[in-house]
Amino acid sequence: METIGLVLVVAALVVLGMAVVALVRLRRELAATQGQARELAERVKALPPELVGLGSGDRHVITVELLNLFELAHKENALTRPFTALTPRLLRDVVHKKIIGRVRESLSAQGVEADVRVHRVR
Repeated sequence: METIGLVLVVAALVVLGMAVVALVRLRRELAATQGQARELAERVKALPPELVGLGSGDRHVITVELLNLFELAHKENALTRPFTALTPRLLRDVVHKKIIGRVRESLSAQGVEADVRVHRVR
């Protein structure tokens, strides 16, 4: 009885090892495929997936790129300067949320109905 249990444990470990190897291989393939997709998108100057299809029809989309993101953050709060080096992505997300809020408020105050969103573009 103990032998059967030991055989089952060894078999389970072998299957687990094979699953881990397969998972690692699939992750490598996924990373390579994502890299190839990015390169291809850059070559054809493709829009990000969220914006595909917006240009074909009666809708118009206005885009704004914030070029001085960290300067805006530093103007708001002097403590943001150290965070710029430590967590630039987090700081970027916080500034985007604040800017989106301000744009929504400003447009709303002028009677404009708008869908204001952030789209990540590489």
